[in-house]
Amino acid sequence: MIILKDMEKLNRSEIEALIGKIRAIVYTRVSSDIQIDNYSLESQIDICVKEAKTKFDINEDEIIVLREEAESGDNPNRPMLNYILFLLEKGLGNRVIFLHPDRLSRHLHLQQQITHRIWELGCDLHFVEFDLQKGNAESMLNYNIQGSIAQYNKAKILANTKRGRRTMVSNNKIPGMNRIYGYTYDKELNTLVENTVEKERYLTMVNMILEGRTGSEVAEYLAKKRYSAPKGDTWYQATISRILRNESYMGTYYYGKTEVVQLNGKKKQVPKPRDEWQKIDIPQYIDEVTFERLQKTLDGNIKNSGRPSEDYLLRSIVRCGRCGAAVSSGVVTKTQNGILKYYTCTRKTKKSYSVETGLPNTTCKGSNWRVDMIDSLIWNEVLKIIGNPEALIFKMINKMSDSEKIKENIGKKDELLRSIKEKEASKARYIDLYADGIIQSKDDLTKKIQPVETEIDELKRELYSIEESLKINQHKDDSTKIAIDMLNKYKHIINKDLTIEDKRNIVRLLIEKVVLHQEKKIEIVYRFNLNADNNDRDSSNYYDKSINSQINGR
Repeated sequence: MIILKDMEKLNRSEIEALIGKIRAIVYTRVSSDIQIDNYSLESQIDICVKEAKTKFDINEDEIIVLREEAESGDNPNRPMLNYILFLLEKGLGNRVIFLHPDRLSRHLHLQQQITHRIWELGCDLHFVEFDLQKGNAESMLNYNIQGSIAQYNKAKILANTKRGRRTMVSNNKIPGMNRIYGYTYDKELNTLVENTVEKERYLTMVNMILEGRTGSEVAEYLAKKRYSAPKGDTWYQATISRILRNESYMGTYYYGKTEVVQLNGKKKQVPKPRDEWQKIDIPQYIDEVTFERLQKTLDGNIKNSGRPSEDYLLRSIVRCGRCGAAVSSGVVTKTQNGILKYYTCTRKTKKSYSVETGLPNTTCKGSNWRVDMIDSLIWNEVLKIIGNPEALIFKMINKMSDSEKIKENIGKKDELLRSIKEKEASKARYIDLYADGIIQSKDDLTKKIQPVETEIDELKRELYSIEESLKINQHKDDSTKIAIDMLNKYKHIINKDLTIEDKRNIVRLLIEKVVLHQEKKIEIVYRFNLNADNNDRDSSNYYDKSINSQINGR
């Protein structure tokens, strides 16, 4: 029996190996609404697998189990629910088994939509605790009535919950919330009470900033004192800023800053006008005058901070060869000849301090690289390519003329489009969960969305490269002339004064990414093959020849 959970997926070879061997898919779900979920995931699996064995004579090795945890029954973008349809389309199984219709959905329209989609694929739908008979008018009527009742019950629970929250707020009580540093949530009183220890540390932060210290210096100070951070054992510069920007410390907690609205068929959480926020009194730590002084000081720190510059050639396409993270130009040094800028791994410059050691946390120890030298080297390589466009285009066309390669790229394109669609659905799903209050804070939402957005960007870059290659092949009669004309146009304009953005656009057309490795080794990954053969590995040019030692900064 194969059990997949938390968005786990089978790869292509695994799917192909299972075709004809899998007879049933078991779907199990628990939501965050524990009060209306009567079965755990484990018990659902046991019951459904037993049903498959006894009723349909299906063995365990003929079953795939999909586990969906903390997912709302009215969310249409559940990853495992979507994956049921994907597996059925690939020919894995001809029957889907649920414990009860409310595991499929608590929303009547979605329940009907998924039901008919499964039937359209020529597969059966079976519920252990409900007798559904396709084509039986009475059975279908009961099925729809059950779906309506489930939707009604869910709506009643939400309505009662909202009513209870409004009543609590009107009585100066807080109906549950995320943690605010410096306060403790009293569950009996349903409000925030003073946390003496953290209050003292908050006031220390305020005084240090007003005295001219930076957020990074405050984080370092708290870590060296071994003061516990709000989450875990690390003090981040961003944590200090977030705490000091919170106006709750003036003695008023605001409830209902946002509301959930329906936009384009999806739930979205949007800000409410400030005059509609509901005030709840809590202990006051600083007055309004001090808070305003604090905000102006923080704003001044931002203006004076060394933020990544925008005038570097490889923005968004340069990577760290040590850890694979993005690289930006945010580190500078002053010399007699002026200021030098460096490419630096973003994981190296993240400002955080360990409570255990009081030392900065550096997740990457890669070298810094001088921006002027790297940009000059890469631009010179681009000029060489533009200076010989005929040879370049010949190799591009030659590479894409292979029919097997074309077929492979078409398959890759379809797979990438599907992956992007899944990732976009996953991102939308997290936003829906935040709108529903299941993901409770923006920080938690960001932590979930950022990795997904990174994957989407990488998939889109790969898709762009494949689409451009296919375009060349589809129009290969004219593509050589078009491409040579394009590069000749660049050849004509490169002697003119180009802006940094012009240069970036030219570089991105030819280069997919640049990787800065240790020991002065630079890897250029082109969007085509510069070499005579079609070995994929040869699409990367390595520069380990002598490079000025000043490329590596401190």
